[in-house]
Amino acid sequence: MSSNATNAAARGRSSSGSYLLPLWTRQDSAAATTTEEEELPTELNATVDGSAESFLVVSPDKLSVKYAAESYHSYDVGAVQANRPAPASRLAPYYFEMRVRNAGSKRRVAIGFTKEDFDLCMQPG
Repeated sequence: MSSNATNAAARGRSSSGSYLLPLWTRQDSAAATTTEEEELPTELNATVDGSAESFLVVSPDKLSVKYAAESYHSYDVGAVQANRPAPASRLAPYYFEMRVRNAGSKRRVAIGFTKEDFDLCMQPG
């Protein structure tokens, strides 16, 4: 195997982050001077068009949610969205944390991103 082929194979095995991070850093610093900062999500919203409000209870601080209905079928779900979308202008991965305190008796939880008009009675993803 030639040294060029060996180097290409090694690059393929290395993490993409080692290649993308310098690109992101350069583009991010340029983007910061040309675009306004998008507002970040700050709270959960379970009442988009009232579609899931009977299934979910959002805490007063709007940072916790509880599924309050009985789940008899695999399609009995409740979903929440944040009050704002994840920032699209950022090139770095958008980071968020969720802690599942109780996954229920069937242990089914899905966490993901959805469109704004997503039906909150469906599983995300």
